[in-house]
Amino acid sequence: MPTMFEPIDISGMVVPNRFVRSATNDRQAEVSGRVTDGFIAVYEKLAAGGVGMIITGHAFIKWNGKASVTMMGAHSDDLIPDMKRLVDAVHKYESKIVMQINHAGRQTSSSVLGESAVAPSAVYSPLFNETPRALTGEEIEELITAYAATARRAVSAGFDGVQLHGAHGYLISQFISPYTNKREDEWGGSPENRMRFL
Repeated sequence: MPTMFEPIDISGMVVPNRFVRSATNDRQAEVSGRVTDGFIAVYEKLAAGGVGMIITGHAFIKWNGKASVTMMGAHSDDLIPDMKRLVDAVHKYESKIVMQINHAGRQTSSSVLGESAVAPSAVYSPLFNETPRALTGEEIEELITAYAATARRAVSAGFDGVQLHGAHGYLISQFISPYTNKREDEWGGSPENRMRFL
């Protein structure tokens, strides 16, 4: 029987042990989304302490998907060198690092974004006391491309994997839920259509 201290192979990624730091929003990035020295120090400490796999707090894929002011960004190629600094700090040890990527959808506010939040449908958010703007079909396609581009940036920076955040009421789960997805096009209605974005 394997123990917590034994390596595990996850689709070719060999993790030195079974200790995983799950994604937690660290809120230590610059307003631009750029990681800071303090941000990197947190991850380096986790790796030095022997955590086998570290999953970053969710990184936003597009500016209008930012959930908090100091959330990590991965929406621009300009951020790759600093993301690489983060990866290099973790890779000094045996640890693996996975970037969790996300779009907040309606789980944010205009005070964070400087504009209205977007979502599958214009369903009022009691958490933020705002109604988001419904995405157009073209914007949905652009977001799918943005997820792919963000994953490419993570790979370019040397991350060992990418995790899509599909829970906690963020954009992917907003598409899946009939409560927040009232669309009548190919992105809404049936469970198959609501799953299409994911």
